[in-house]
Amino acid sequence: MALLAARHSSRIVAQQLGLSVATVNNTLARVYAKLGISRRAQLAALVEATPRR
Repeated sequence: MALLAARHSSRIVAQQLGLSVATVNNTLARVYAKLGISRRAQLAALVEATPRR
């Protein structure tokens, strides 16, 4: 999530994690649905607002 919160593209996230772009996009779609959001900016705001352990 940190890579996405830093507003990296799906392509960059996929490269960094050794995944396909499709896998990143599919996972994002599931995360968006579970969180009730629809945009990467909303995800970034949620990640930034969540305290780190």
